[in-house]
Amino acid sequence: MKILLLGSGGREHALADTLSRENTAVELLAGPGNPGIAQLGRLVSIKADDPTAVVALAEQEQVDLVVVGPEAPLAAGVVDALQVARIPAFGPTMGAATVETSKADTKTLMLQAGVPTAHAETHRVARDAKEAVRTRFGAPVVIKASGLAAGKGVIVCQSEAEAFDAIDRILDDRVFGEAGAECLVESFMTGEELSLFAVTDGHDVLPMIGAQDHKRLLDGDEGPNTGGMGAYTPVSFSTPALVDEVTERVFLPTLHALRKRGTPFTGLLYAGLMLTPDGPKVVEFNCRFGDPETQAILPMLTSSLLEPMLAVARGARIGNMPAFTWRAGASVTTVVASAGYPDAPRTGVPISLPEFGDAVRVYHAGTRRDGRDLLTSGGRVFAVTAMADSFAAAQQASRDAASRIDFEGARYRRDIGWREATRVG
Repeated sequence: MKILLLGSGGREHALADTLSRENTAVELLAGPGNPGIAQLGRLVSIKADDPTAVVALAEQEQVDLVVVGPEAPLAAGVVDALQVARIPAFGPTMGAATVETSKADTKTLMLQAGVPTAHAETHRVARDAKEAVRTRFGAPVVIKASGLAAGKGVIVCQSEAEAFDAIDRILDDRVFGEAGAECLVESFMTGEELSLFAVTDGHDVLPMIGAQDHKRLLDGDEGPNTGGMGAYTPVSFSTPALVDEVTERVFLPTLHALRKRGTPFTGLLYAGLMLTPDGPKVVEFNCRFGDPETQAILPMLTSSLLEPMLAVARGARIGNMPAFTWRAGASVTTVVASAGYPDAPRTGVPISLPEFGDAVRVYHAGTRRDGRDLLTSGGRVFAVTAMADSFAAAQQASRDAASRIDFEGARYRRDIGWREATRVG
């Protein structure tokens, strides 16, 4: 089987690693890929969000499956073009991908479908958004850019002044570009967050094991929001009963609403949840595997990933497929980032990368080759995942491995999973 994997980050490296380990007969192509993926397959130079180029490459290489990693190609309609060409693709169409690309539209869809979520209003004019904060929401409050903002478009504001500043930055200063053409003013929810993925054929779902992401740059959840500084799985409060509740109250009603709207969703639906005193509520949806949660989740998988992905891509139903199975123990992923991340990451810095055993997997997220030299090329450079029989051992091993990766300005959090550490002792 020949698979074309689109993307170049840590999520894509984890997908490539998982598919390669599951079936050594898989011939993997990655576009554009990264130096880590290059050890598993052949890299091809392509702009992943160019539908015409992707279809041409897939036809030229006669691939059996295209797996779309990041959100940008989905938003650009790559899957739509592949479907027209009758090439199996794992990922939603452009219309279905609006669950991530338009927080405003998705909020409306959730409220109409009765999916539990926070109350919110959508605004395009800063004055109106500020009036909503002043008279109807108060503080704390959450201000969100409606469009794609690389995981950084959500600002939790503890005061009215912070909210007004966030509104100005999004709507007037356009710090998130066109993603900030409109913003959401959303009620603040209390509780713990949980990331729950589900492979879906548009009707049925195969949920994965729950994970918890760490968005803030610094230990203790301080500093600015990032695309994610680490994750761990399993999460002790993510019980089978909770997963069943989320399936019935979140995944299935959302999929029904998307079918009813004429944009059925197939691929990987990611629910970012808040476990509130009133039960789980949706913070946001993503239309693809999350990063860095994928790097923590997939190494724990002991059943097939390729089988359900291929079935979905071919238009088959997955309702009778067995549930995913997972190894015992825990997995912790620590992101090693560049100096200046997230605002102005320093790139082109030489990296010294030691060898690690199989219990530690180092996923390339922002690296490139210059001859034989490995250099930084992005804000998040590596995702370092350690697996162990206990959470504490996995946390320690991930932190220790991250500390051994050497490049000038390297930074990482030393407390990934700190809430879980408190829960499990």
